[in-house]
Amino acid sequence: MVYVSNGQVLDSRAQSPWRLSFLVDMFWGAVEFVGLFFQTLFQRDVTKGDSGSSRFTDGRGPPGPPGGRRRMGRINHGGGPSAPPMGGGG
Repeated sequence: MVYVSNGQVLDSRAQSPWRLSFLVDMFWGAVEFVGLFFQTLFQRDVTKGDSGSSRFTDGRGPPGPPGGRRRMGRINHGGGPSAPPMGGGG
């Protein structure tokens, strides 16, 4: 990849991809990855912040709508035409 540094166009192929700073960055990236992996295993609510600020801390979520479950079905707007009979042969 080509980039500009101090007004000069430089080619990245001039630098070794295995230079020391790259290896050090890769090492610390791997260390942070492993640390965050185990942190998320043992701490349940890492991204939620203060777990005492929510009323629903057991993971169930807020209650549903009043009257119980919402009914699912066809919308019927009065006396419109009925659906055609199902096709098929037998």
